[in-house]
Amino acid sequence: MNIINYLLRKSTPSALEQRQPPIFDAFNLDIQLLHLSPVDTWTIRDACEGVQIFGAIGSGKTSGSGAALAKAFLNAGFGGLVMCAKPEERQLWEHYAKETGRENHLVIFSPDHAWRFNWLNYELRRAGKGSGQTENLVNLFSHITEIVEGRVEPGGGDAFWPRAMRELLRNTIDILSLAKGELTLEDICTLIAEAPQSVEDVGPLLNPAEAEAIGYTPTASVIKWWNTSFCAACIGDAGQKEKTPREAHDFEVSTRYFLRTYPNLSDRTRSGIVASFTGVADMLLHGFVWELFCTETNLVPEVTYQDGAIIVLDIPIQEYHDVGRIAQGIFKFLFQRAILRRDANQYPRPVFLWADEAQNFVSSFDYQYQAVARSARACTAYLTQNINNYYSVLGSKSESDVNALLGNFQTKIFHANSDRATNQFAADMISQEETTTYSYNSSASFDGSRGGSQSAGGSDTIRYKVLPAVFTTLRKGGPANGLQVDSIIFQGGRVWNATGDTYLKAVFKQA
Repeated sequence: MNIINYLLRKSTPSALEQRQPPIFDAFNLDIQLLHLSPVDTWTIRDACEGVQIFGAIGSGKTSGSGAALAKAFLNAGFGGLVMCAKPEERQLWEHYAKETGRENHLVIFSPDHAWRFNWLNYELRRAGKGSGQTENLVNLFSHITEIVEGRVEPGGGDAFWPRAMRELLRNTIDILSLAKGELTLEDICTLIAEAPQSVEDVGPLLNPAEAEAIGYTPTASVIKWWNTSFCAACIGDAGQKEKTPREAHDFEVSTRYFLRTYPNLSDRTRSGIVASFTGVADMLLHGFVWELFCTETNLVPEVTYQDGAIIVLDIPIQEYHDVGRIAQGIFKFLFQRAILRRDANQYPRPVFLWADEAQNFVSSFDYQYQAVARSARACTAYLTQNINNYYSVLGSKSESDVNALLGNFQTKIFHANSDRATNQFAADMISQEETTTYSYNSSASFDGSRGGSQSAGGSDTIRYKVLPAVFTTLRKGGPANGLQVDSIIFQGGRVWNATGDTYLKAVFKQA
């Protein structure tokens, strides 16, 4: 049975089985979502190319263009994932859902609700050819390490520790998945904690059953380890399972690692490798994060495109701080991977990834995701105050990563801003044009003589189509501006009908 159908059927909350049908029977990419001017529309196809919204605090980016886009997505029947930086984000999306008739599609993922997502077991058992692949699971944990610890650029000898941690994790997963047929973070931690610490723990054999054949008498420490260690029990259980030739090979390699390579490491090296893993794993094994991500699974990202679910990650950063950022980052990454591998012909419903205060949620995977999101019918909408917010969170290679990310957002909406770098970025992107400046000079004599002169001329100059200073003067909405929020919109490869140029000044009405 398809694991998604299985999980949906066994889900305790019944909401997923009571979803309303999509508004459109077929999600045509040319369906119009917004009218940005009387002669310019914005379609599902445009949305799938990504949108980045910039605007200073109080500029109206959330209540203006943000609200218009969010409600357009919901009206069109999209599923989606909503990241929450502020405590009021959940209430805002509940309001949007009620206004668009999508209340039955809302799924609130939070410590106060019954939804759970065991990400390790999900990746082991999900549908698809890549499920259960050890290296995919190792890469998943490596990315979560980046979410927990931030972007790290290892160099020289520092690169040894992440490589060694991946080796430890790879062999642990191979033993556990074969022995138990499922994965939990607690089992991984227990197996590593009870792995042999020296060759005296395990003796000279890879299998204690060989002892009698060669006349070897195990020592007390060897007998104790083989009889009491969880690692030994898993090796024993995995050894008794029927295996494919590939599984038999992987089992042999992993057994050799734990019974030979690992116990022969120096105590300092071994403890350093283990610390690289447990420093991250321990954080996920406490409190509500353990409850949400390390117990059962009754919610999976696939419901966004299969059922039109709108998953709101109600673990706001302003309430939960780093734990909220990490918890949402885990779900977001698994969501992105699920969307990229889906068959858009079988499941054509577009989905959105929404992040206001997006600087709190960006990762190195985002620009890779956005580069191919269009073909997966994935609509990413990121909102932030300025470009420097991104530079500050992406590590030593931030400029190239930010440029790669923003280059993959085809639609960019700029609201009022006083940030010099953002305004300059906008002006440079809209580009410059060649214009001719004319001058005329005339002089006359005032002493009665017939003297005087006249001259005229012109010169070609290059100037910005939209000066950086213009972005400081856009209206920010509110009663003083009649609830009108000004914006300047750029979309790669598009000439707007209303202006005959590469930029459009659009006005959004606040509610």
